[in-house]
Amino acid sequence: MTDGLYLGLNLGVDPTAALVSKGRLLAYAEEERHSRVKHARNAYPIDAIRCCLEQAGASLSDITELVVNWDLEAASDGSIARFFEAYNATWPVDSATQAWQAANLGSRQLEAARTFHHNKLRREFADERLPPVRGLPHHFTHAFHSFSQSKFDEALCLTIDGSGDTEATVLWRCDRDGIAEIYRREMPHSLGWFYAAITEYLGFEAYDGEYKVMGLAPYGIPDRDIAQKLRAIVTPDPDGIGYQVQGRYLHWGTHSFSTRFTDALPELLGRAPRTRSGDLDDWHMSLAYEAQRLLEQTVCHLVRWAVAATGLRKVCVGGGVGLNVKMNQALFEMAEVEDVFCNPLCSDNGAAAGSAFLACHRAEGHWPEQVRNLGLGAGDDPDLVEENLLRVGVRYEKLDDAPRAAAEALAAGRIIAWVQGRTEAGPRALGCRSILADPRTIAARDQVNAAIKYRELWRPFCPSILAEEMPRYFERHTDAPYMVLAFKAKPALRAEAPAIVHSDGTARVQSVDRADAPRFHALIENFGRLTGVPVVLNTSFNLKGEPIVNSTLDALRTFFSSGLDELYLGDFVVRKASQTQRTQETQHRKPEFAA
Repeated sequence: MTDGLYLGLNLGVDPTAALVSKGRLLAYAEEERHSRVKHARNAYPIDAIRCCLEQAGASLSDITELVVNWDLEAASDGSIARFFEAYNATWPVDSATQAWQAANLGSRQLEAARTFHHNKLRREFADERLPPVRGLPHHFTHAFHSFSQSKFDEALCLTIDGSGDTEATVLWRCDRDGIAEIYRREMPHSLGWFYAAITEYLGFEAYDGEYKVMGLAPYGIPDRDIAQKLRAIVTPDPDGIGYQVQGRYLHWGTHSFSTRFTDALPELLGRAPRTRSGDLDDWHMSLAYEAQRLLEQTVCHLVRWAVAATGLRKVCVGGGVGLNVKMNQALFEMAEVEDVFCNPLCSDNGAAAGSAFLACHRAEGHWPEQVRNLGLGAGDDPDLVEENLLRVGVRYEKLDDAPRAAAEALAAGRIIAWVQGRTEAGPRALGCRSILADPRTIAARDQVNAAIKYRELWRPFCPSILAEEMPRYFERHTDAPYMVLAFKAKPALRAEAPAIVHSDGTARVQSVDRADAPRFHALIENFGRLTGVPVVLNTSFNLKGEPIVNSTLDALRTFFSSGLDELYLGDFVVRKASQTQRTQETQHRKPEFAA
């Protein structure tokens, strides 16, 4: 059998393309990085597809199968239609819910999906051969992706999101011989929808601002009144295992403020929703605290039951709610749980990769190769980087040792952008498209927030730490190369790197292994030699409201639109005027760029 090439696509929020061959993820690209429109909602990921094909040296005609992470067969054979019929007979659904159901059913019919994709591709790729289109069950795709990317031989897997084909939360028993469902909660019982409603009630945007709620939560304090009211929304299921979400607060009724919640929610809470520009007071912080705590308690209860039922003590996490690092920390800290793996590409955009992995495995038997370095997107080669620098007309210097020079700049108090290789997959900056700062001072953190990221001062930053130094800073930890797990910090980390320890004494960490990211490891290692602290503050290289930078030109525009001091592009460095005066003798003499 010839080894195939499998193109996984995600549509809707965060349209994405991924390319898999022989169980290896060759390329992964999110449309927003190319269009420069954050989330690129409902765009067809044509530039992402082109990027993946280019990175793999392939053409559309080479694609064996185009795969999406939705069960097109179940949408076509009446299975999901029957689910919605029973749903509508059980719950007091409104016309908006029925319209949403009809739209999903219509677009996910196999023939409709095939026609849709082929029409989009034909417009861009002319007479190239069009691949067959296939759909795979949504939550099973999440489970297969997360388990196969873990280092576990067998494990529980929790998949949790807003909604899949019909499911919202599923527990699975996983080993190399198969993945079996052991418990499920279907719509409308969605913890993802509950958290999205709280996100919009607090004045943020659902499917974008959930991380803000998570970051705000530690500033709140326990509030019995709020907790009791939220427990009227998320209630225990009579089976003693699961939960129910009372849909009248989220779905069915008058929506004066948001499509994510009805007017029954502000009536229950006794306050009007916060506007986007409204002040955040102590009550809002406590609401975030209690919503986060309720999510953690509900999920831990489910996992506690699953551990007892199966005897498995290792847990994988998939689905969009798996990006909630505080929930992941709560799972890791459970006495019943031995270890946790949180898929860094756990949400629907990552399921583009998951569906391609699963299609390849089912067709050819290849078990997915674990992805340790997520630099899988676009990347300019050194010649193109220098060509762009010359074309734009900035002063720059070519370095013999960029990691050492960057470490010296950080140790001197400068804030830098670090652009190396291909763009990261997923929402976290992991040393390919990062803003870096000295973590030893709170002032550096506040400068990054106020003058560079232009974001809320209460939001935390993350540390990138040499993997071999993790025991120095955390009492209990596990493999954490992706910034999707938080651990309690030892006093040493709070003393040496206060800028990256959150108000609750935790840090959402990236452990950097030399074998996975040699240049980034070298930078941190050099910084450690200079300062005694092998840690850097790391955040994504973008401005508020924009996607992470993709190309050299994106990086230059963002650099000169912010308060950054230096920009490292591979082995080249660009400095602002105040910095260039120090190294004019060694720099290429080009006209200054007009910021």
